[in-house]
Amino acid sequence: MNAPTAPVSHHHPLPHLPVHPSASWGVPVVLAVLFGGWVMFVDHNQGSTIPASAVLGVVSAVVVGALCYALGRMTPGLMPEIRAVLYGTLLGCALGFLHAVSGGSVYRSAGIGLGAGLAMTGIAFYIFHVREERPPQ
Repeated sequence: MNAPTAPVSHHHPLPHLPVHPSASWGVPVVLAVLFGGWVMFVDHNQGSTIPASAVLGVVSAVVVGALCYALGRMTPGLMPEIRAVLYGTLLGCALGFLHAVSGGSVYRSAGIGLGAGLAMTGIAFYIFHVREERPPQ
């Protein structure tokens, strides 16, 4: 009985699924609405009036939505390392801002944002490198 002398690789490349065109604007809109609503809820619970909370929520939603849309449109051509840093930066700033709105100190908000941003950078870096297209061997 003959056994193979080298391990057989059963690595199958991930199928490349095309992204639906509405995802380029749909995902940022959903994220913006969720983020703006969360900011409005947290700000109102901290004692702000409803109109002031609504203005802060809408402005936050517009900024996060625009940044997510720009990130989604500009990053496909970038190196995976830069893409990972950009995604981590966006998440870290967003979570640090949310913690600051909730009444946290500046140092604690910066620490939470930095920690979340570094974690997201590491996760995105790993995902982008696992899904990276490699030439056949």
